[in-house]
Amino acid sequence: MSNENSPKDIQALYPRSPRYVLQLNDKKIVRFAPYPRGTRSFYTDIHNLSETGMAFTVPYLDTPNQDELIMVEFTPPGSSTSIACYGHVKRVQNFSVIEADFFQKNCKLVAIRFVSLQDAQVAAIRAALSLEFKKISHRFGREQFKLRILWMLKFKRRKLMWSLGGVCAATAALTLMIKLLHFS
Repeated sequence: MSNENSPKDIQALYPRSPRYVLQLNDKKIVRFAPYPRGTRSFYTDIHNLSETGMAFTVPYLDTPNQDELIMVEFTPPGSSTSIACYGHVKRVQNFSVIEADFFQKNCKLVAIRFVSLQDAQVAAIRAALSLEFKKISHRFGREQFKLRILWMLKFKRRKLMWSLGGVCAATAALTLMIKLLHFS
């Protein structure tokens, strides 16, 4: 029997922060550069963001290696504060993005974990993400409220039709009885 931990045991030890998937109207640009090798920096799109890390898409040729240390600079959605820090590449995987509703672009998805963030940077990310999560929650609540109202209107209309159908049937039966009594 092995003493190694299973992946589920390890996940319990390292809980993930909630991920915010960036929307179309969010600032999605991230700049990253390999550290310490190379002086060239790359601009690309953020896919999702959390307090502890981010994922972004990269063309195949510009992909950093797994376990590599890179420098990143980005602006959290809904914030004007730019954050520059180091990130440790945790995962690199194939990914495809649909652009302009018909063109599929194949690229790599790079997931990093932030390294040595300052308290002010963590606070800025946390504030921006909590604001975005509140907006999403509020939007979801409004949509659920609209759906409830639409359902109630449909239900009331059906109930009204049933009651009108019952009234019509009763009126028709009464009319028939009157005609039968009248002719007999």
